[in-house]
Amino acid sequence: MSSLRLRPLLAPAILLAATACRETPPPPAPPATPPPAAAAPRPTGPVKWGEIEGRVLLTGTPPQAPSAPTTATVASVCGDQAEDRSLVVGGEGALAHAVVSLQDGAGLAEPETPAPQPVLDQKQCHYEPPALAAKAGGELLLRNSDPLVHNVRAQSGTNRSVFNVAMPLEGMTLRRPLPAEPGTVQVRCDVHPWMRAVVRTFNHPYFTTTAPDGRFRMRVPEGAHTLVFWHDRLPEASRTVTVRAGETVQVDQTWGVEALRQAGSGK
Repeated sequence: MSSLRLRPLLAPAILLAATACRETPPPPAPPATPPPAAAAPRPTGPVKWGEIEGRVLLTGTPPQAPSAPTTATVASVCGDQAEDRSLVVGGEGALAHAVVSLQDGAGLAEPETPAPQPVLDQKQCHYEPPALAAKAGGELLLRNSDPLVHNVRAQSGTNRSVFNVAMPLEGMTLRRPLPAEPGTVQVRCDVHPWMRAVVRTFNHPYFTTTAPDGRFRMRVPEGAHTLVFWHDRLPEASRTVTVRAGETVQVDQTWGVEALRQAGSGK
């Protein structure tokens, strides 16, 4: 009789023990993380080249360049009036010293021939050229061709000083680094305040400036490119072109005189 009475008491205990010994199922495995996408393969093989050439023009009658009186101490070298050279327009409206560049230049192969070092000269109380293009972080060669004391004060952004050097000797040259970030550097002379120039800098080597006849030429890898036209006194303009290997694409840019703005106000 005693064994029969124990059975009802043992049944729940046996059930609890069985439940406790049962293994807890493992949590579901997290979803597998997909492997990172492989980077697109870089083009292989030799780069094929083509060329872009064109002319930059200003239509309409350009305003007369303002002039400023010099001083008696420099008149024998520089004349008694110094003409503003922020806008240089030749025959047929040819616009000199406009900067032409590739918007997509940073992703391209290096040019076959490196660009020459940019040079800013001081001639007859003017900076020559009044506008030039250069590689960001590169060196600018400064030269004084006058038998006069000049200084070169360069600023970028919101009047952030880049360098300020005195050049008292004729034939003197100096090298100074340009900012690492691409942009626009304004150059002034504190001794002769009418002297000014602008340097447009890029994070790639695909840039040039127009000649006195407004013409430019640039050798580029084949493919689609966006060509950017810049002048310190005109709104920026761009064109998309496709260049095929061994061919030359003609691209001209024209601004009207109504688009002109004051010197030093370019972006």
